[in-house]
Amino acid sequence: MWYKIKALDTLFFRDGRPFTMGSESWANPVFPPYPSTVYGAIRTWLIFEKGNLKEFREGKYKEELGTPSEKGNLKIKGLFICLDNNIYFPVPFDSLKKKGATQSEKNNLFYIACINKPEIFISDYHLESILINRNDFELEECDGFINIDSLKNYLIQSNEVLQFTEKKEIFLEEKKTGIKKSRKTLSSEEGYLYRIPMVKLKKEASLLIEIDGISNCPGSGFLQIGGEGKIVKIEKKESDNQLMTLMDINFKFENKIFKLYFATSAIFENGWLPRWVNKSTFEGEYKGIKVKLVSCAIGKFNLIGGWDLANNRPKPMYKAVPAGSVYYFKILDDTPAEKIKEVFHLKNISDINLEEGFGLSLLGEV
Repeated sequence: MWYKIKALDTLFFRDGRPFTMGSESWANPVFPPYPSTVYGAIRTWLIFEKGNLKEFREGKYKEELGTPSEKGNLKIKGLFICLDNNIYFPVPFDSLKKKGATQSEKNNLFYIACINKPEIFISDYHLESILINRNDFELEECDGFINIDSLKNYLIQSNEVLQFTEKKEIFLEEKKTGIKKSRKTLSSEEGYLYRIPMVKLKKEASLLIEIDGISNCPGSGFLQIGGEGKIVKIEKKESDNQLMTLMDINFKFENKIFKLYFATSAIFENGWLPRWVNKSTFEGEYKGIKVKLVSCAIGKFNLIGGWDLANNRPKPMYKAVPAGSVYYFKILDDTPAEKIKEVFHLKNISDINLEEGFGLSLLGEV
């Protein structure tokens, strides 16, 4: 079941870095929010739609919503930005923008090539392939989003020019300043000034998710999400045909190499490396498919944490591979492209918290 989440006010999402009055004065903004943030908000919404916290603690909804100490069947898939009924994804880290681009080129993206590592390559980099810029101009990282048409062209390695959309076209950041007040005197306390970045979505913008594992799911409602518990509207929508077109892509992998693009952050037990990939040989097997990691383009890690309401303590902190990261794999067996598509394409591939929507991956040609 697909749902649209519509903001009614500014929103506040931040990463897992400490933000304590008196020691930190600036929170690091995050948008779109981490999947775990949305998962927790939806789980809470469903608890109160079906009953109350007392019944939840007693295990009445254990099968679907779990208990305070364990999760149930509830799963979410994806966390997409929707603008004017178009779906947007984070720009892949192996697609860059032109440095010093002209006005007509400012929204263009350019591929970087994956080649075998030269023999004269001197570095402690251990993978067998590298990513290089083969254009005759400099490239730089791009912090934005691509629509689903550009994403499909990217996944099939089309010659079409990829286009990206700047963040300001989807949402704006508004800085909010505050200060702690004494409960006794109601006056401001020295050294407790802080600022937090609020996200203001454009009127036509919303978030899109898929909810699974729940029977008799409500058609609409309101839920609290993010810092300050802001209210958003959630409502059911028809299955999104745009996303279904991603399943129509036929892959060949003629050079026996494919890439995995992560549309949401992924949490791996070995930091940037999935647990099913050997740390020394970089070979591994995932659901019967033997592969070797040959290269990757990874952004700066995300800190994923949170607060455990049931036990009144912080949740474990994880370093997550950010959305937009890309991994290049060589196929080591005779697995056909269709089987690889079945296992990896539009599937959640994360060592931890799969049900929360982490590690949504899409296949791509190289």
